[in-house]
Amino acid sequence: MTDRIAKQDSGAQVRPMQSRVPFENATYRSQVSRLRSLATQVIKRYPIRVRKLEFIRHAENATFCVHSTLGRRYLLRIHRGGYHTEAAILEELRWLTHLKKHGVVVPAPLRSNAGRIIETLATDGVTTARNCCVFEWVDGKFVGKNITLQNTFELGSLLAKLQQTTPAPKSRHRLYWTAEGLVGVAPKFGPVTNLKGVDRRHLAVINRARPKVLSALRRYQRAHPEKMGLIHADLHFGNILRTKSGLAPIDFDDSGYGFYGYDLAISLMAVQGLIGKKRKREFPKFRQALIDGYSKFADFNGADEKMLIHFSAARRIAMLGWLNSRSDNPRLRAHLKKSAKAVALFLKKSYG
Repeated sequence: MTDRIAKQDSGAQVRPMQSRVPFENATYRSQVSRLRSLATQVIKRYPIRVRKLEFIRHAENATFCVHSTLGRRYLLRIHRGGYHTEAAILEELRWLTHLKKHGVVVPAPLRSNAGRIIETLATDGVTTARNCCVFEWVDGKFVGKNITLQNTFELGSLLAKLQQTTPAPKSRHRLYWTAEGLVGVAPKFGPVTNLKGVDRRHLAVINRARPKVLSALRRYQRAHPEKMGLIHADLHFGNILRTKSGLAPIDFDDSGYGFYGYDLAISLMAVQGLIGKKRKREFPKFRQALIDGYSKFADFNGADEKMLIHFSAARRIAMLGWLNSRSDNPRLRAHLKKSAKAVALFLKKSYG
């Protein structure tokens, strides 16, 4: 769920009759074309003289890079309907503003001509009104597969600094990443009890493990409320840039109130994914580098480390719910079956 450019722009044009097909039933190319039309309309509400509108990605949200005639770039995000309320989006934007004031390099929101930081618009092809935001562009490069121990240490430090920047604004609408919000009966990303098209054997393993993960998270939540607060909740290497000022986090769309350890587990999984099978033996060193970087700025003890396996399991289960509930996007729908198999294998190994 990154906000950066992917080389997959679709120049497809929607024929007039295609707009009669509901958005959720349209092809991926048609969806992108309709979203581009919406983007073209909404960006007119901002104080930007547009030279080019460049498609980035259509997954959770649709994102475009806006190139101005003055040579500046901005990020336009068209929010998915039904995920965040307007009040919840405002909480994200307030946190970003807070972080920037405290010296953290983040994509700050831009106000429209009307002075708003959220504009809402519907079009003929996207009939459900979408909330839209524009952000300042953060210049930088992704770390990529040439990740080092120093990169990993810096990532841990960045994560702790985000969590420990005080006084952080309180969240009332983004209470997403608690035990219930992750793997409860009605989790934020959607339930996993009946995943579409998934092998019954894999589904059985997932549904046996989920209550065990939930129980572990509930116990920790009751015992350590001080280990919860505002978190990024999606800090993988698609959402981290190396800038002149160091590592910079982007795409705070999933940010909200939750476990600090869940944030760390996501980054740990990202490190493991980048290392891959060829460097598998090196992973313990990278794991320790991440924890060392995190521990430099935040309290982290043995009990917290033991919870990482449960937070990792929660992340995997939650992402299955995300894929399942986003089946209106053809490209996301295609990943569910394969992902469920991998998650079932992990859960069987971890929980029996």
